[in-house]
Amino acid sequence: MLSTLPIYILASPAPPGLAPTQNRNRREAKKRKMFSQVSLKQSVLLAAKAGCLFGVIFFWSGRTLGQQTTSRFENEIERLEANIFDPPPGPIVFYGSSSFRLWKSLEQDFRSYEVLNCGFGGACITDCVAFAPRLVLPLKPSAVVIYAGDNDLALGTSAEAAFDSFCQLFHILRDGSDKPYIAFVSVKACPARIRFLADIQRYNALVREFMSQQPRCDYIDLYSDLLGPDKKPAISLFQNDQIHLNTDGYQILRRDIAQFLRDDFPKHLATH
Repeated sequence: MLSTLPIYILASPAPPGLAPTQNRNRREAKKRKMFSQVSLKQSVLLAAKAGCLFGVIFFWSGRTLGQQTTSRFENEIERLEANIFDPPPGPIVFYGSSSFRLWKSLEQDFRSYEVLNCGFGGACITDCVAFAPRLVLPLKPSAVVIYAGDNDLALGTSAEAAFDSFCQLFHILRDGSDKPYIAFVSVKACPARIRFLADIQRYNALVREFMSQQPRCDYIDLYSDLLGPDKKPAISLFQNDQIHLNTDGYQILRRDIAQFLRDDFPKHLATH
C-alpha cells in the first residue's frame, strides 16, 4: 500500500484550489485581447483622421501654389486682354511662351492673315493650360499655333509630364464648339539648354505622335531646322543668352509657319 502512494498522488487530478487561478488568468487574457483590439481600432481611426487632414492640407497647399504660379502673369495677361478687346473674326492665335512674345514682327510677317500674338514670357505649358479658357477661347480662333514646353523641361519637368500638360491644353482648345485647327511648333534645342536635349527630343516625339492621330492638326519641325551641320544647335541663330532666337532664327521660324499656313491651312479660313 505504501509503495503505491506516490503513484496515486502524481496521477490524481489537480487540486480544486487551482481552478480559480486559471479562470482569473483566462479573464485577464481576454481583457488584454479586448483592450488591444480597441486600441487598434482607435489607432486606425486616428490615422484615418490624420490622413484626411493631411489630404486637405495638401489640397489647399496645391491650390495656393497654383494660384501663386499663375498670378505672376496677371499683369501681362491683362495687357494682352486690353490689346485684343476687339478681335477680328476667326483669327489665327499664336499662343505660348517668349519665343512668340518676343516676335515683334509677327503681325507684319503674316499680314495676309488675321493673326493675334498671345505669347507671354516665361510661360510653362501648365500656365498656358491655366489661361487658355480666359485668353484664347473667347477669341473663337480658326487656328491656334502653339509653342510651349521648353520652360517646363528646363525646370526639371519630365517629358511625359510636360506632354500630359500639352494634352490638357489640346483638349481645352479642341473640345469647345469651334474646334480650331491646331499646329504645334516643336521645342527648339538651344545651346544654353543642351543638357535637356534628351527630354526635348522625347517631348517633341510624344507630341508629334499624338498630333499625327488627331484631325486638323500639324506638327511644325522647328527643332531640326535650327541644327547645324554637326546636328547641334546653331549658335548663330540665337541671341547672346543662347536661349532666344535672333533675327536669323526668327526668319527660319517665319518660313516654317508660313509653309504651314500656305500648304496645310487654307488662307480663306483666316479671313472669312
